[in-house]
Amino acid sequence: MNNDIFKIAFRFVGLLVIQVFVMDQINFLGFINPMIYILFIFLYPFNNNRLLFLILAFLLGLVMDTFQDTGGAHAAACVTLTIVRPYLLKLVYGESYVMKNIKVLTTGIDRILLFLCLCVIIHHLVFYSMIIFNMSQILELLQLTLSVGLATITVSLTILLLIKPRRS
Repeated sequence: MNNDIFKIAFRFVGLLVIQVFVMDQINFLGFINPMIYILFIFLYPFNNNRLLFLILAFLLGLVMDTFQDTGGAHAAACVTLTIVRPYLLKLVYGESYVMKNIKVLTTGIDRILLFLCLCVIIHHLVFYSMIIFNMSQILELLQLTLSVGLATITVSLTILLLIKPRRS
């Protein structure tokens, strides 16, 4: 159990540091910054305390909101993703998730990619809806969700493939 707590704490702090000091400095095409900090929510263990998970997701978003001055948009997107995550897991992994006998990183790349895409789309739609908060700018919202989402998926998938355990 202590090993899990250490891993969770390391992921939380590590992803925040990488996000704030590396990813937020990229500004590809002037507005694209991959949001890899959501990998914390993506990789959180299934069988851990759900209330603790919600609190950690909120704190993760709150720290990002503090650094980016986004007024709660990151926190709202993180909490939303945390709430819908079990439904996404059931959709992607089916009975394996219900039986709690899977680990995301040990599954096939197709399942990882599908789960990652769903997580990123939901997070980014909520985040940019909170930032833009104007239905007359729906095309801008969709453009930001798609462009930043593709960058997030690309960088996140690269990281996941690097940390994915190799089959022997």
